[in-house]
Amino acid sequence: MRVMSKNTLLSKLRGNTRTFVVHSSTSPYAAAAAMGAAAGRSGEFGPYFHFSTKLTPTIQRDSAADAIRELPLSNLKADFQGDWVKFLREVGMPERGLKFDGSRTPEQNTMRYLNARRRIPIPTQRVVHESRELSVPQEYKQDYFALKALINAGGDLRPYLSHDIPKKKRPHKYKNDLLLNAWGIQHLHFRPKGTGHILLCRITGEEVFVIQTLPHDRRKRDVWVETRLLQILHDNWPGQIALGKLHGIPGEVVPRDQRIGLRDHNANFTTAMTDGTVYLAPGGGLMASGECCDDRTNCYKIFSELARWQEIAVSNATSIRAALNWPPSEELSIKMMFEGRECCLYEPTTGKRLSLNLETEGPRALQEG
Repeated sequence: MRVMSKNTLLSKLRGNTRTFVVHSSTSPYAAAAAMGAAAGRSGEFGPYFHFSTKLTPTIQRDSAADAIRELPLSNLKADFQGDWVKFLREVGMPERGLKFDGSRTPEQNTMRYLNARRRIPIPTQRVVHESRELSVPQEYKQDYFALKALINAGGDLRPYLSHDIPKKKRPHKYKNDLLLNAWGIQHLHFRPKGTGHILLCRITGEEVFVIQTLPHDRRKRDVWVETRLLQILHDNWPGQIALGKLHGIPGEVVPRDQRIGLRDHNANFTTAMTDGTVYLAPGGGLMASGECCDDRTNCYKIFSELARWQEIAVSNATSIRAALNWPPSEELSIKMMFEGRECCLYEPTTGKRLSLNLETEGPRALQEG
């Protein structure tokens, strides 16, 4: 039997969209623990879509013009995956500066969309928290104060984000931010044109946790695997990375060069804190392709939920007609509308929403919204 070296194995796995690689020199169970943590994180977040009564469907007088698949057995038309693709093409991806790529599958376009959702924060007011260790070089003090004011005011952060994020000339392309995908940490430039130092931070929907300022030299990649960043997060805001905590796995110190090599191969590795706490992939983790594991999980959720809701709609066609007072002889269409992670079911010519009682899913499950 030929023994394959670690780097050769990692090179062969690199690029696989359904492989999650974990390196550990101290425990053969690190990968199993990582998968358990990922399952727990997925359960913590719950379903991808959440039904909302706040969405207002657009009335479509000529709904037959839409390319939706007819389900003759129930005399009901529904294509929720098609509705999702339409959302990506017309709303979701343009909002993030991307174009829907017709040469890619719906799943591949969904992964591009999910990646952009994490990388590009929407403009909204956020509270800024600063670590105790934060030290901003004097030459960037005024830039930092201006950037902090912009964050507080809900300004657009895109000019300050990684310069790898797609430009208008390349709206079909995107790159993975391995630091963000692995550890949930983004970097901001102090000025739109770029600076010699960058601000490392964690950005959520309502808050920005400023970790530290570090030199930005493209020739040196150790900044992207700097374990001090996780240590500062752990010391200041442990709740922000709690879902990446591993239990029962001994800590280890991975040398810098080895960390760089593992990150280059999209492999995950454990990181031990000074108090013995061990983290692995608090940002979701890297698939062997460089994509975020959480994005892959959410992509699975999206298409399984769309299929499930379509099945429920078809099997409850009679209840839907009764709820809408729709004549049995007339063809009925049901669509899904999306806004972020919120969605609703509706009849397109009247704009009436439908709500579903998940506990029964029986004849009375669907009612007029």
